[in-house]
Amino acid sequence: MSTRRTTEGKVSIVRLFSKFDNAHEVHRQWQYHFDTSPPDTHTVLSTNRKFDETGTVEDLPRSGRPVSILSEEKLEEIEEMVNDNPRLSIREGAARAGISKSSYQIAMTQLNFRPYHPTLIVDLNEDDFDRRSEFCEIWLDKVENDPGLIDRIFWSDEAKFRITVWCGMSSNGLVGPYVFDDTVTGSLYKEMLVEYVWPKLKRKKFYFQHDGAGAHYAIAVREWLDEIFSDHWIGRRGPFDWPARSPDLTPCDFFLWGYLKDIVFKKPPATLMELQQSIEEACEQVTEEMCRKACRSVMQRLRDCLHREGHFLSY
Repeated sequence: MSTRRTTEGKVSIVRLFSKFDNAHEVHRQWQYHFDTSPPDTHTVLSTNRKFDETGTVEDLPRSGRPVSILSEEKLEEIEEMVNDNPRLSIREGAARAGISKSSYQIAMTQLNFRPYHPTLIVDLNEDDFDRRSEFCEIWLDKVENDPGLIDRIFWSDEAKFRITVWCGMSSNGLVGPYVFDDTVTGSLYKEMLVEYVWPKLKRKKFYFQHDGAGAHYAIAVREWLDEIFSDHWIGRRGPFDWPARSPDLTPCDFFLWGYLKDIVFKKPPATLMELQQSIEEACEQVTEEMCRKACRSVMQRLRDCLHREGHFLSY
């Protein structure tokens, strides 16, 4: 008699199969992740076939127009996911996004990523090249005059792991993770800065960096940064303007998120509580030396970006 699987159980089957690509291995690995009876190979294959064909593990209604699974929110989620880990395979990316492989490939096309080889291609605006070059020139000059400055920049960012996670890093190590329980608004972001971040930074003379996300650009956030960091912060319309569409220049994007997600999704978490615990454990594996290496590598990226006249760096 076959066991009737819950939706969560079916999703777990898809995630394990996306990792091992072998039904027998999913059956064998199940005992190491869950305390329920393992699915047989037929269940593994049929569950994944349904997912590949329909984009869901649920039974679809027999009539009526299906709801599009490529909503604006889903496209934004996929864009951030590939941004954080450009080497993500089609199968793994589809599993993480909770859609079929064919829908994932459609999303990759709509988002201007290369099909099958998801190397990030950022569609820069005409004036982005000059702004990126100007940013590179300013900071190469500042660090040339003060070589230790690169170690006093605190880089920060958020990423989606089904939940929104904030982390910050400098050559001194990692700060975080901080998990947002709701959509990140300006008020929630400022609350996090005041109550969580600033107590860890206030005795250190850091330049604070974040990108131009909506919550970061809130008036209350910018006023607080002006008050606390004065002219020592980098961001959208800050004392040092962060160039838009530049994830290739910040170590959170070109190093941290991909590293953490490789660890977190190596053993797919079955619940949100397990997911958060896995994220915390992954962060503990990020050493000070790894942070120092990633942060100092920004200098070479600035040189390369300037040499390429502001064009995006794909490595």
